[in-house]
Amino acid sequence: MKADRQVLVDEFFTMIRKLNRTGSDIMHVREFFWRSSEIRGFIPPTVEFMTVLKAYNAVLFHEFRKSLVPHTSMHILANVHMESGDALVSLGITTLEDLELAVKGRILTKA
Repeated sequence: MKADRQVLVDEFFTMIRKLNRTGSDIMHVREFFWRSSEIRGFIPPTVEFMTVLKAYNAVLFHEFRKSLVPHTSMHILANVHMESGDALVSLGITTLEDLELAVKGRILTKA
C-alpha cells in the first residue's frame, strides 16, 4: 500500500464498494487491515475504518472481529468505540456528496 493517508482512505472505500456479501469478503477485509498495519510513514486511521465497516456491514465486521487473535493490537483496535459521524469526519468526509462519492463511487443527489 502506498504511504499516503488519502490514498489509503480511497483504497478503503474502493474495497467497501466491492464487497458483495459473500464469504470471501472477510478475506478482503483482513488483507486490507493487514497491509494497512504495515504502514510506517503515518498512523493509519484503523479505528475510523473499523467504525465505518461496522456501520456499513455489521455482520461482516463482527465476523472479522471474531477472527482476530485475542489481545493483539488489531483485536484491541476492533473493540474501540467511535461514533460513525466522527469517523467519517476524521476520514475527510464532511458532506453528503463526499459520503456518496466514497460509498457509492458517484454522487447521486442533486444540489
